Amino acid sequence: MNVVALGAAALTGLLLVSSVSPAAGAGRAVPGGPADLGDLAVAEQPAAGTPEVLDGRVYVVEQVGDTVVLGGSFTRVRDAETVVGTRPVLVRRGLVAFSASTGQVVREFDARVVGEVRALAPAADGRSMYVGGTFTAVDGRPRGRLARVDLADGSLVGSFRPGRVAGKVRDLALRDGRLWVGGAFTHIGGRHRVALATLGPQTGRATPYMSLGVRGHHRRGVTQVLKLDLTPDGSRLVAVGNFARLQGKRSHQLLVLRLGRTARPAGFRTRFFEPPCSRAYDSSMRDVDVSPDGRFFVVTTTGGYGGGNGPCDSVSRFETHTRGDRVQPTWVDRTGGDTSYAVEVTRSAVYVGGHQRWWNNPGGRNGPGPGAVARQGIAALDPLNGLPLSWDPGRDRGVGVFDFLATDRGLWVVSDTTRIGGLQRHRVAFLPAVGPAELPSRTAALPAEVYVAAPAGRDVLVRRGLSATSAGAPSEVATDGPPGEVPDWRRVRGAFMVDGWLYLAHADGSFSRRTFDGTTLGPAEAVAAQDRIRPLTAWHADARAATGMAYQDGRIYYTRAGSDALVYRYFSPASGVVGAERHVASGRVPGFRPGRVRGLALTRTHLYIGGPDGALRRLTWRTQGGAAKPVGGTARRVPGSVAGPATWAGRALFLFQGPDGATAPEEPTTAPDSRADPGRSPR
Repeated sequence: MNVVALGAAALTGLLLVSSVSPAAGAGRAVPGGPADLGDLAVAEQPAAGTPEVLDGRVYVVEQVGDTVVLGGSFTRVRDAETVVGTRPVLVRRGLVAFSASTGQVVREFDARVVGEVRALAPAADGRSMYVGGTFTAVDGRPRGRLARVDLADGSLVGSFRPGRVAGKVRDLALRDGRLWVGGAFTHIGGRHRVALATLGPQTGRATPYMSLGVRGHHRRGVTQVLKLDLTPDGSRLVAVGNFARLQGKRSHQLLVLRLGRTARPAGFRTRFFEPPCSRAYDSSMRDVDVSPDGRFFVVTTTGGYGGGNGPCDSVSRFETHTRGDRVQPTWVDRTGGDTSYAVEVTRSAVYVGGHQRWWNNPGGRNGPGPGAVARQGIAALDPLNGLPLSWDPGRDRGVGVFDFLATDRGLWVVSDTTRIGGLQRHRVAFLPAVGPAELPSRTAALPAEVYVAAPAGRDVLVRRGLSATSAGAPSEVATDGPPGEVPDWRRVRGAFMVDGWLYLAHADGSFSRRTFDGTTLGPAEAVAAQDRIRPLTAWHADARAATGMAYQDGRIYYTRAGSDALVYRYFSPASGVVGAERHVASGRVPGFRPGRVRGLALTRTHLYIGGPDGALRRLTWRTQGGAAKPVGGTARRVPGSVAGPATWAGRALFLFQGPDGATAPEEPTTAPDSRADPGRSPR
């Protein structure tokens, strides 16, 4: 899931959604298959028309057609306020079904569960549901921890008989004719199965497909799988929980399986989750969700404040098909000591819910640190870097959000609290889709127009064409803008363009953006969303010292005066949040000395460097997963890049990128009047 800040049209839609009911038919297209919000943003206020769960917790939500099923520890429910007539309190223990279109509880559906429901998975027939948890009876009959119920009335499907499950069931998934079961069990139906098993979906009998050994624990307690998810193509399974080994090899709290004729370890192992968190927790893992395209997955954790580098109270992204013994996360975002439970990945956002108060908060210890961004109990994070997006409904924190369900109509949210988006919603809410989401920003491409600010220390902006093989002749640009707001280009320390916006780092440490069409600049806007609680002073110090700056895939890469390192911070153009942590991308490599950089620009495949000798060079730029860096020994001077003294030696070197991805202005730039002062652009 990928969601960015809501546009103006979407924000207007927020004023209308309180009277909108969740639409019928908003369920998953394939039972048990991946949900799809597509490229839609969701409202900050919940729709009307959801029933009220009056006690306990709702742990899980699933939808088939117009029928929504909730599982949890509740006992009492009531129809939505929009239902005409009396709304009696109904007894529904642990399992309830209701109509998505009306919010009315399905009277015929009463499974009479004794105990908690923790997991649901729609069956392939579209008429029944697999149910897992800690319950001991269903439909008035003994049935421990795993059952299949009819969606019409909640009665048991008698042909599904898994036998005794020796331990808790925590998650379920149906894929390719196999029912995956995760939990804290040791046997199913008399067959030895520890923590993770496959069953026949018709009979419930354990099958030999999953016969790998999941063993050990994080620090104590019972070996168990807490959550699992599969890629849309069914080729990989990811699971998190309290375990330490897979087939005898270290696989601490996270495992990835490759699914073919048999289930096998995928060659993915990480040690990121090995450091201990609070002793109060057997396992620090809480949830995992795979992206709609299967390329990556996101993990949420608990554990208490664990410093700025550990896995505790964090959300992290991993690339699904990475192999190795020490795989590192693509990014990590930290709350500063609060738990995140549920995670749901769409094409435009990573939705997370718990009792967290802040994000971008590695320096906070149960309080906001420098750069912390407030998000009460629920947030949407940028898939590229984990930074919080502008979407901010807020909710009563309680313990947390326990499950999300993204559909083509919106986002279901279930929890233990009764307010979200400023409105009362009892433990279940629906946030409707309101319009297109802002998609992740494009990467610059060639051929393009490239600009250099203040070459040779002159207050001018120089423009020239740049292709993959050569640079064109330079011309000075007569920039226009609001009176008194055209920048002194000599005081610009770094620049890049994203979707029609020109971002500038200034000599005073400020960071701003303005529209730019090739000649005309819009009003300056401060970009400082991370400074609203505690200013991120380290970033502003970096901006003052920058000697070159470029943007790609949610990261600002830059060099600094007096440093021989290429570094980066995460950055979300959609929300204007700069990451609290600085990371090293590269030191000196053959052909690249960061300390001599005078301007940077990036395309998907190359890093362009301006130097004090007036030449432009490029190096191969290699991206693997989230990591990117220049390749040593690949530096080449760009033909035609030397034309006049120090033409390329400006700290701000940027490629033009229009709002539609255009690489050149619509109208050609007019050369300055020959009678004007050659050392300054006309104001």
